[in-house]
Amino acid sequence: MSVIDEIMRKDSSTWIDSQIIALPDRGKFRASSALRSLQWANGIFDAGMPIPACFCALHATEEAVAAFVSCAKECGYDEAKKINIKDHMAKATVSLLAQKVSGILFHYQVAVALNVETQTLAARYIVDGETHYTEASTKLFHFRDHEAQIMPDFYDEVVNMFGDVAELKKAVKIGQEARNAIFYASSDGYPTGFDDPSESLARECQLTLGLIWGAIDLTKNAGQKIPFIEQALVTANRVIAELKR
Repeated sequence: MSVIDEIMRKDSSTWIDSQIIALPDRGKFRASSALRSLQWANGIFDAGMPIPACFCALHATEEAVAAFVSCAKECGYDEAKKINIKDHMAKATVSLLAQKVSGILFHYQVAVALNVETQTLAARYIVDGETHYTEASTKLFHFRDHEAQIMPDFYDEVVNMFGDVAELKKAVKIGQEARNAIFYASSDGYPTGFDDPSESLARECQLTLGLIWGAIDLTKNAGQKIPFIEQALVTANRVIAELKR
């Protein structure tokens, strides 16, 4: 049994799966495809082929990115309309940002579980030593400046995580080429895959679920713009623009 199977058996994962049906078609089909790719990855891993399993898991994340961006477009986020979901570089950028945001949330010790009574996801997080419990939503978090004003994006924060723009570009390029690097040899050597396939499977599974949950959340809140979603989309477009220079 792969780590994907363990993650997908959780109540919160089952809930996310059950909510996909309510997404607009262009998001629903891609989100369903993402979970199907995770199922394939799980089965391929159990058959003793971890590297092809990682390929399917990476594809799942790309499909989840497409689902998230598609739902944002449907909900009227102007910045989402600038993102081409057929562009692997753009999808790699959104995927990388999602990964970095999850790292930021780690500092707040965020935990998510299914509230059986309300059939919604509940979140627990800690701020300044105080524990908070509330319904999970992307509305809970956003970036503010030193004057407590909501910032238009968190581009500078992302660049600082990598040290400089060059390292950020390098990270996106690695993500963009990851699937091909698994299978294709180059002039410099053979494809090697991942040192720890299980770690890759867990990361892609969690990213996929997180992106689909984001699509579900912004769709449920259609009619109001969520500051964090707007910040994330603006940041993604700034990174994409930098990569195209």
